[in-house]
Amino acid sequence: MRFSMMASHSLNRALKDDEFVELDELLAQLDEDSLAMDASQADGFLTALCLLPQEVPPTEWMPLIFCAPTAKPSVLKEPLQTRLEELLYRRYREINHRLAQRQPIDPIVFDPEDDNGEPLTGEDEIVALQPFASGFLTAAQKWSGLLDSDNPEVTSALVGVWRHLPEEEIGDFASVRDELLSESPLENLDDAIEDIAICIKQIASVTRGFSDDKKQGQGINRSSRRRH
Repeated sequence: MRFSMMASHSLNRALKDDEFVELDELLAQLDEDSLAMDASQADGFLTALCLLPQEVPPTEWMPLIFCAPTAKPSVLKEPLQTRLEELLYRRYREINHRLAQRQPIDPIVFDPEDDNGEPLTGEDEIVALQPFASGFLTAAQKWSGLLDSDNPEVTSALVGVWRHLPEEEIGDFASVRDELLSESPLENLDDAIEDIAICIKQIASVTRGFSDDKKQGQGINRSSRRRH
């Protein structure tokens, strides 16, 4: 990791829209055999990291974005690798800053399409949150502080993330997901993102001490949501 070579103010800059696209494109350039995360998965992974009670250094977490544990490691040629690491670290700091300021997260999601390339709508488009939930689960399984929490507020809020896991990863959470689909259905992707943001803030209030009483009325700006 080469962050010491970068000016601190540059690492504090939030990513711009074109940089989110650049981030996903750089991740896609990693070797297919490495099974690297896409930008949405990485965003869920980084969000879970920011919720952990104990900070994990980038040298530990960043390689897991580039390569699955059982896959062949892959990195890009310079200067692309340095640029990729910079974008990821800036996004990590941005998420952490939003949580500390009691602002709702603004997850990276990609507008889903059907097999004919037509955009999904309504409940069907909520599938766009699956990569985010998958990345979140990866971090929660790797480090303690979330899955092993005995705080009822944390465990109940985590269900709001697990409900979006892809079928092949949901495992024991399937029954909870089905119960939520019946008792607390979500209308569309905007509704689902707002719901998951509330869950994330609830977790942060416990695991990071970011109580929401200091920042009230900060809703999500739906027009600026990170959708591609």
